Amino acid sequence: MRNEIELRIRDIISQKYGIADIPGFSVAPPDNPAHGDYAANVALSISKIVKRSPMEIAKEITIQLKSRGFSNSDIASPGFINIFIPEEALRSEMKKILTEKEGYGQSSEKKGNIQVEFISANPTGPLTLGNGRGGFYGDVLSNVLAHQGYSVEREYYINDAGNQVRTLGLAVKAILGVVPDDESYYHGAHIEEWAGSHEKFVEEMPDAEELGKNVARDFLTKFIKPAVEKKMNIRFDRWTSEDKDIREKGYVDKVMEIFRARNLVYEGDGATWLKTTEFGDDKDRVLITSDGYPTYFFVDAAHHLETRERGISHKINILGADHHGYVSRIKAVADILGYEKVEWIVMQLVRLVSGGKEVRISKRKGTFIAIDELIDEVGVDAARYFFIERAPETHMDFDLDLARERSIKNPVYYIQYAHARMCSLFEKAGVPLQAGAPSAGSFELLKSPDEFSLIKKLIQFPEVVEDIAKDYHVHCLPRYAYELARTFHNFYERERIIGEDKKLTGARLALVRAAQIVLRNTLGLMGISAPEKM
Repeated sequence: MRNEIELRIRDIISQKYGIADIPGFSVAPPDNPAHGDYAANVALSISKIVKRSPMEIAKEITIQLKSRGFSNSDIASPGFINIFIPEEALRSEMKKILTEKEGYGQSSEKKGNIQVEFISANPTGPLTLGNGRGGFYGDVLSNVLAHQGYSVEREYYINDAGNQVRTLGLAVKAILGVVPDDESYYHGAHIEEWAGSHEKFVEEMPDAEELGKNVARDFLTKFIKPAVEKKMNIRFDRWTSEDKDIREKGYVDKVMEIFRARNLVYEGDGATWLKTTEFGDDKDRVLITSDGYPTYFFVDAAHHLETRERGISHKINILGADHHGYVSRIKAVADILGYEKVEWIVMQLVRLVSGGKEVRISKRKGTFIAIDELIDEVGVDAARYFFIERAPETHMDFDLDLARERSIKNPVYYIQYAHARMCSLFEKAGVPLQAGAPSAGSFELLKSPDEFSLIKKLIQFPEVVEDIAKDYHVHCLPRYAYELARTFHNFYERERIIGEDKKLTGARLALVRAAQIVLRNTLGLMGISAPEKM
């Protein structure tokens, strides 16, 4: 509906004022629903171009809109056009939901390949709360992008070689007293347990990096993959190994050849450097250290080359809070390698709180809280919702008490309860849950404010997912789900849905079916279940 309004306004502006490109033009629901279903700022956008007051322009556009089916439109200072959707258009859109079902709001346009790399935690132990936040965010964003026509590849990049793996090997050796301990080594009960059960293996493996690779492989199998696949319910298309897929296949040498061919490499202070400042970085970056080790940045550049050679020119990297300073250097690599677009989303830190205070629930005696332990406490539905409801650039407190709550105080319960209520209505009416919309009744009987409020909320769904596919504001999806549930609960409590008037009952049950379809679609994109009973 929003796109239809925008198209009609653009057509008016083109015909009346000869303006094809409207700067800063937007159509969006106003903060106060009494001001209209949508508000357009077009008169303000073109007032300087046509050299007339926004109010005069808005009045002219409103007259034109009335002749194009939007008779109930008005203007508000300083020049906004408030638009109310005609009742018949609302009913028509409701019929569209009932016809398209799971396909409602889905884009039929093929928009190319895109890779979303997320989590990608070093295989040095269990996944943490921070990994969970980025993991759920990346999964839901991938769902939305696929829904909107992209061919999406979900990638987990495994850093199973290099300095961090060598440090892991040294940590195991230190536990067994083979080498002195160091504060830079990894610590935790999981490392102690591994070392204690592999003493002979450690004795036979003098090379710390090779030892670390074996430990990392075991941790990936024991901790990371089960947490991702069985607890978080995330399915990756690729688990890319730094060791096997990047280093052994020669991508480190390949990317160095590209850098040298572009005259971007130089030697200094015993190290090898890349001229990233020529691509907007604040300083040049080291590729090979003075002691001969390739840096993480160098190997990650090779990883980006491998991705690019597979035909992917649009990549989204979802990074942890400690990677904020990493963006400018890898952006330089993306420019050198010819990516059309590489984007970064940095997830901020998470605290687990109970009773207003930070808490720890770890059973592993480490310095972190594992995501699988949190899911065991609150369930995957609550974990998903709470982690994605905040914008990634904000620090968040995960309210353990609220997530455990089994009442309408918990937003996840409140939303799922709306779906269960819908199912109970069909059961009461004797309508199979998987059947199509009830055929009895006339949609013209739907005319109450609560009925129209629900339809208006339903038809916002395509707009919400379309916007998320553009701006990656995943937190708008749980917000929409909550607003939809609240609008349905209001409708349920104020209207008698199943009554003596069979036609009205049929029409209202059809509206409930449309609401069920949209709510299921929304929960499905978030990876949250839609229970039939609660």
